[in-house]
Amino acid sequence: MPDNVVEYIKNKVSIFDVVSKRVKLRRVGKDWFGLCPFHHEKSPSFKVDIRSGTYYCFACGVRGDIFDFMMNMEKMTFPEALEYFANAHGVTLPKKKGENINPHKKEYDALEMIKLWFAKQLSEPNGAEAKKYLESRKISDEFIQKFQLGFAADDNLFEKFLKNQKISEEILLKIGVCFKSYSGDRLLNRYIGRLIFPILDFSGKCIGFGGRTFGANSRKDIAKYINSPESEIYIKNQSLYGFAQAKKGKSKDIIFVEGYLDVISMHQAGFDRTVAPLGTALSETQMNMCWKFCDTPIIMLDGDNAGVKASYRWIDRILPELKPGKSFRVARLPQNTDPDSLIFNGRIDVINDALQNAISLAEWLWHGAFLLYPSETPEQKASILKMVMEKVGLIKDPSLKKLYFNEIKENEKNLYKKKFQKSDKNDTSIRPVISANEKFEKILVVTIINHPYILDRVIELFTNINFKIPITVNLKNSILECYTKFFINGRNEEYIYAIGELKKQIGNFVADIVLHADFVEENVSDEDAIDGWMKIYETYSLQPEVVKDLQNASSSLKLSFSESDWQRLKSLKTESLLIKK
Repeated sequence: MPDNVVEYIKNKVSIFDVVSKRVKLRRVGKDWFGLCPFHHEKSPSFKVDIRSGTYYCFACGVRGDIFDFMMNMEKMTFPEALEYFANAHGVTLPKKKGENINPHKKEYDALEMIKLWFAKQLSEPNGAEAKKYLESRKISDEFIQKFQLGFAADDNLFEKFLKNQKISEEILLKIGVCFKSYSGDRLLNRYIGRLIFPILDFSGKCIGFGGRTFGANSRKDIAKYINSPESEIYIKNQSLYGFAQAKKGKSKDIIFVEGYLDVISMHQAGFDRTVAPLGTALSETQMNMCWKFCDTPIIMLDGDNAGVKASYRWIDRILPELKPGKSFRVARLPQNTDPDSLIFNGRIDVINDALQNAISLAEWLWHGAFLLYPSETPEQKASILKMVMEKVGLIKDPSLKKLYFNEIKENEKNLYKKKFQKSDKNDTSIRPVISANEKFEKILVVTIINHPYILDRVIELFTNINFKIPITVNLKNSILECYTKFFINGRNEEYIYAIGELKKQIGNFVADIVLHADFVEENVSDEDAIDGWMKIYETYSLQPEVVKDLQNASSSLKLSFSESDWQRLKSLKTESLLIKK
């Protein structure tokens, strides 16, 4: 019996779900233990290893996978166990005796041949520009081969290859590599002139392709990416780009990124368990695939608003599938960055920081809502609270749902208290509501910490700022201490290291300000950072003066009702509104 259908089901079905319906399991470290169902015992010696999809009893020696478990527990034959799981999970098996268990062998064979042909074209003169493009993106030959990248040469060469391989028109249309011309008299290569990213299933078999424009082909009127249409063997929400490679990775965490090049760059940088969904939000199948290797995979989408919104939309898919011990974390990249560009520019440290500071799904459910939606008025806050509570209601597991509700209630209490309580000097969490004063103070401090050399150019201004918030007061004092102790004495390396240590105190509240001031980010030049810093400083310094002038103008208007006083009041109100933005 071919391995692909069996392996497909083993990857699709969690052994934890199968065993836990019949055996009460308790977590011990990374594994789960319970009383062995195959012999009588009082102490649990039956271990379930979710990552390998196997079980083992240390007492009686029984071992196996999901098929063995069902065969032993339910007295099934292997074909019966296979049919049981196939029916439960929508996998079609052949009906007739002796019929090939893999009804799509011709499609798989055709895709494999075409994949190898695309790869060969990349190393031929026809693929020189595509190869040059990959070199410009710093993708090495090792990872070109690891991900089996290719190039789709012109139609004449492709037609000749298809003719030699005797791949039928029916198969080519089924797998979506070709489509019929407008006149219907010939087949056209869907990916002609594009860089090719083969899409593999869990076992490493090619099931489709992604094609990307590059260089002169990258015109605005042409889609940058074209992906295989779904077929009987390629179902987008049951596949992950890079998963076949990630299964063999040694990194601790499964990491979700957005695109093909993000995945390849991340693997090349050492994050070799990175994957990407294929244009869909996460599905139950994709989650279970990753949970076998990692209890809390990390979502790290692009740092632009679209990436933030996409990661928050995924919550609706994830919450219903949460289980005890199985969740996700969210890592936020600096605004307008992505993994590929950061790695290209040698900023792996930024990715490491984002991963180390990844927050739990429960935190992102709350903080993400206040980052993405207006929350200035009580009505807006109430709307966000209602939305978050509705999302919590999607959780199926009753114990998890209760814990999420409790956490949201605690956040709600803190939201109401913020108006009346001072900030805790040790409070570095992402805060859903941030005042103008707090926003300005954090921007002024974080910009210095992320760009320590600009302090020497604004030292007099920075020294004279009268911060009000305890954490910014403390950070300001620490920054000045580093400056006078190290920088003034020419000990630049120690100065940079000492300032770097302060980053541990700002990691979580950077999210409060990046949407308002992207120049605070480390990847921005010092010149842009200092320009942005000066504008914020001027606005922050003007605030008390503007408020006082506004009060005086309002009083004058009440007495005079003159046109000049009315125009002055309008002007000051406009200035005041600009400061609040």
